[in-house]
Amino acid sequence: MKKTRPRFSIKILDTRRITPEDWGGYQSFPTITKTGEDLLVGFRKAVNISPDLRLVMDHGMAGDIYTTRSTDGGWTFSDPELVVSHSEQQTNEHDALLTALGNEKVALITRTHSSTLRENYLALSTDGGRSFQNRQVLKVPPGEWASFGHLIPSQDKKNFIGTFYNGPGCGTFRLNLENMEVSHQAYMFRNTDKFRLNETSIIRLKSGRILALIRQQPVSDGLHKSYSDDDGQTWSTPEPVGLYGEAPALLMMPDQSILMIYRGMIRKNRKCRVALSISRDNGETWSHAKTLVWYKGGRFHGGYGDLALNSKGQVAAVYYISRKREAPTVERMLLEIKE
Repeated sequence: MKKTRPRFSIKILDTRRITPEDWGGYQSFPTITKTGEDLLVGFRKAVNISPDLRLVMDHGMAGDIYTTRSTDGGWTFSDPELVVSHSEQQTNEHDALLTALGNEKVALITRTHSSTLRENYLALSTDGGRSFQNRQVLKVPPGEWASFGHLIPSQDKKNFIGTFYNGPGCGTFRLNLENMEVSHQAYMFRNTDKFRLNETSIIRLKSGRILALIRQQPVSDGLHKSYSDDDGQTWSTPEPVGLYGEAPALLMMPDQSILMIYRGMIRKNRKCRVALSISRDNGETWSHAKTLVWYKGGRFHGGYGDLALNSKGQVAAVYYISRKREAPTVERMLLEIKE
């Protein structure tokens, strides 16, 4: 029997750009995490690209990593602070994957992606993300790879579980923050003629089970779901969830419903959007997409959102967006989710 999709409504409280108005460049790939009562956002700022490159996959060069902080639940944000500068080693920095780990600790995973260096790094903060220690190389699989989404604690609380993807497929790894050792690197799914899966977000359910939402490339069947009942060691066969898009990010709500933000796409149509969906049965079924905002300039120049709850139970959504075919900027939207 086919399950009925859940319904929900959104009340948008406020939308605004959270980077300085006089900033140019190519701003992208934001993530958000709650540390104490604050909301901390990490994002990338790169050298702008020419308009004739807008319709190809180019996110600018000479990227730097910044953070910005809100102390009022996401209504206002501080001036961005430079965390990783490309100029020190003439690199091109991608990704700013922030995860609050508790006790003022915050992890930041970044990726250097230049013609001469392809490497992933972890930097740790012990003061709630106000400063970060020197970053260390993350050796997960051999060769070139990337991470995605947030770290989650293992069931024994001794490690944190993260995800990776590369040419052969997508997988998980465990990170011990005491000694910075990486272990239990394993593929969830290797690429086959049937599917190629890469960007993976994971979340732990109340039962202890782990839910994964995964991007397919190319996006023929849209987003896929999979479950692990052994703390990420093995995974169920991936299944499409009936949503067409990329780059899913997950948030557990107080009522145990799961909110997902993703780059929403439409088959045989070049229109793209930042979209939201909800599941009320632990990720088995998902609502039809709710559009937060449409963007222009091509598929690659918007989306990649992330979600966090503020202390009032409001949802703070961050994403990057090209509204008028200009270089993208980072925005945040404050929402209330209703039945």
